[in-house]
Amino acid sequence: MLVNTIERDARNDGWKAGIAQGLAEGKSLGLAEGSHQKALETARLMRQRAYPVAEICLMTGLTKEEVAQL
Repeated sequence: MLVNTIERDARNDGWKAGIAQGLAEGKSLGLAEGSHQKALETARLMRQRAYPVAEICLMTGLTKEEVAQL
């Protein structure tokens, strides 16, 4: 019975660690995606105001290809 309790506790600990890791990864991906979307919005506004592509890339961190697609 003691072994079953230890095994159950170990499984629960592993499950909790897996959930925590998944939440952390999800949050990280969400923040990165949101940051990229904001950079695209900023670049779009800069293009509308005729900023040079090189300056848009410098200010937003986007590539020339990403800016050209806007």
